[in-house]
Amino acid sequence: MKSSVDRIIPIDPVSFLQFEYMTVDLWRVEAMPGASGQYVSPDPRFVIFFDGASILFDQTDGASAAGHSVLFVPAGMPLNGRLATVRCLEHIDIHVDEAWLRRIVGNSTRLDTALFLPKSLDLERLCILLAEECRQQKRPQGYAEALACCVIHEVFHLGRQQQASKNAPVWLGQITEHVHNRLDTPPKIDELAKIAGMSRSRFSRRFKELAGQPPQQWIMDTRINEAQRLMMEGALLSRVAQETGFADQAHFSRCFRRATGISPGRWVKRHNLSKT
Repeated sequence: MKSSVDRIIPIDPVSFLQFEYMTVDLWRVEAMPGASGQYVSPDPRFVIFFDGASILFDQTDGASAAGHSVLFVPAGMPLNGRLATVRCLEHIDIHVDEAWLRRIVGNSTRLDTALFLPKSLDLERLCILLAEECRQQKRPQGYAEALACCVIHEVFHLGRQQQASKNAPVWLGQITEHVHNRLDTPPKIDELAKIAGMSRSRFSRRFKELAGQPPQQWIMDTRINEAQRLMMEGALLSRVAQETGFADQAHFSRCFRRATGISPGRWVKRHNLSKT
């Protein structure tokens, strides 16, 4: 890969896993104010940022001005970006031979179109496991390679969800706003079905078709995302639990671990480590 970076300083030597047709790199870098980079890879490339970090692109790159935490970049596509997060951060890069990638995802997936996506809890769970193997490989090589393939599948799944959301009905936006405005008292499914003007069963079915997950799971993921934002700001876990609608700190901790695979305390330590 050819790259040129400005104000991006590696903190640790890159950790990596090498497979026959794929390489997984784990980077820990310090992004200074004005950090930017230009990249072009001869192979398709996946980039996933941790802990809320994101990158910005100009409209000419095919992405909006918003920050993106998950990327798929086709082979040979030049990429010019500015890091939206000024601090130490970690990200995973996956470089994979295009013919091998086609074998992984099948013929129906487009490999000539870039994807610029927001963070995802499901993807973060997979990448935490993959990052641990990059740091110190504890399991047979096939385990990490399978994890990398799962990450690839999840990125394209998120891309399909994003495309579907562009043609989403008006009621889906109303549901999203309603939930975000009431995270401290999460609404019931019957309440959301009423907003959508449907029966509970039909609403649950249509919501899953459009969002890719049941409404209960989507609400929980939305609450966990908000909890992570509050923790990144240094909020006490008791306050986080209250503002995201959990009965108490213990209830929040159980749900957070179930959603992310790690405890809130460990997640905070990871985030704080990325700032040192």
